[in-house]
Amino acid sequence: MAKVLITGGAGFVGLNVTEALLARGDSVVIYGREPLPVPAAAAFAALPGQLTVILGDVLDDTALRAAFAAQPIDTVLPFAAITAGPAREAENPELVLDVNLKGLVATLKAARDAGGVRRVVLPSSSAVYGESAYAYPVLTEAETPCVPISLYGVTKYAVERMGMRLSGLWGLDAIAARIGATFGPWERDTGLRDTLSPHLAIAQAALAGRAIVIPAAPLPAYDWIYVRDLAAGLLALVDTDTPGPRVFNLASGLDWAPLAGACCDVMAARFPGFSWRHAAAGEAATVSFNETRPRGVMANTRAAGLGWAPRFIGPAAYEDYAAWITTRADAV
Repeated sequence: MAKVLITGGAGFVGLNVTEALLARGDSVVIYGREPLPVPAAAAFAALPGQLTVILGDVLDDTALRAAFAAQPIDTVLPFAAITAGPAREAENPELVLDVNLKGLVATLKAARDAGGVRRVVLPSSSAVYGESAYAYPVLTEAETPCVPISLYGVTKYAVERMGMRLSGLWGLDAIAARIGATFGPWERDTGLRDTLSPHLAIAQAALAGRAIVIPAAPLPAYDWIYVRDLAAGLLALVDTDTPGPRVFNLASGLDWAPLAGACCDVMAARFPGFSWRHAAAGEAATVSFNETRPRGVMANTRAAGLGWAPRFIGPAAYEDYAAWITTRADAV
């Protein structure tokens, strides 16, 4: 049984990883400033694992040490981060750097001082590829240059390099996960992610029985990963004892743009009143997608070597998502 501490564990990805860990009977400590959402608390209480929620700031060294001392921890996922958009970057870059980088250092120091930590899974991002995502059709961990554009991407590349360096110096075994664009259960507006997925907007419209207009066809190439697949990939990084590469893409490895219509059709079949269409020439979309330029897809060959593969692609992901929001409408 793994004993895992997740900073920022009440966030979108953190909740899904927590749910997957609890479902297999692991012990999880969520540490962060956000309380556990009420629907998540109710859902997680029915799972076999043990959950502890500790409220605290990732920049508070004393509170972090106390969280590690509350019970033995063997795995750390330092997921506390601000996914800043351009406006927040311009207005408050210091906060983005403090949370994303100083928070990581504080967490790793607390893990070092606690002793007993076997694995650190560093949360990186597809944002580290930056401009390369528009220049290369396939993005690989070893060969594609990292040229991050956003301050978030810069901090995530620093999380990889700084996290690996400090973990090595302090006797911690670190693996970095370059997480692709993600959507699915438990996504919501927490104020810490400035760009939410268009899939959440589609789900909200479906629940409300509203018609939507998505951008004109063809949509630009974009590689999405369903969050349940991402959580499974992160658990594979928690568990692996395989020597070798320490940086892994976690992505579907596929262009989802041709699947958009079939995905929306799933929602239309499930939710009365919901309909969709592509925008006509000169018409504005009511649901914006994340990119206007086509992007390369992230190769997932390394992660496949650990026995992981995405299970929910396109309509299959939407079938699962539709079933989830039907029972968890209060969480959308």
